[in-house]
Amino acid sequence: MQKSVAFVVVIFIGYLFKARGYLKKEDFYVLSKILLRITLPCAIITNFSSMKLDISLLILCAIGIGMNFIMIFIGYMMKSRRSSLDKETRSFQMINLSGYNIGAFTLPFVQSFFGTKGFAAVSLYDAGNAVMCTGLTYTVAKAALMENEK
Repeated sequence: MQKSVAFVVVIFIGYLFKARGYLKKEDFYVLSKILLRITLPCAIITNFSSMKLDISLLILCAIGIGMNFIMIFIGYMMKSRRSSLDKETRSFQMINLSGYNIGAFTLPFVQSFFGTKGFAAVSLYDAGNAVMCTGLTYTVAKAALMENEK
C-alpha cells in the first residue's frame, strides 16, 4: 500500500504545482523530453541489464499486436445513436481506440510491484503495441474503410 500511496502523492504534488502556477504549459515540453529521452531509457537499461531474457516472453509482443487488432475491430463495429457511422467517425474510432500509453504511467508501478521480470514483460508487450502505433493501425483503418480505391 505504501508504494501505491507514494505514487498517488507524486501525482497529487504534480497537480498542485500546476494549480499553483509553478508549472506552465511550456514546461510540459521540457518535462516530457526529460521523461522520454532520459528517465525511461535509463529505467529500461537498468532493468534489462540485470535479467536473463527468456524467449517465451517474446509472445508478449504478439499479444500487444493482437490486442491492438481487437481494439481496431471494436472501433470498426461501434455504432452511435445513428444506425451507421460515416467513414471519418468510424476511422477515428478505429485509430483512437487502439494503442496503450504504457511508458509514462504503467512502468513505474510495474517496476515497483513486480520487479525486473514484470518490467520486462510490460516492455515487451509495449514493443508489440509500438509496432501498431507507428503506422500499422492507421494503415489497417485506411484499408478497411476504402471503397473501390487502390
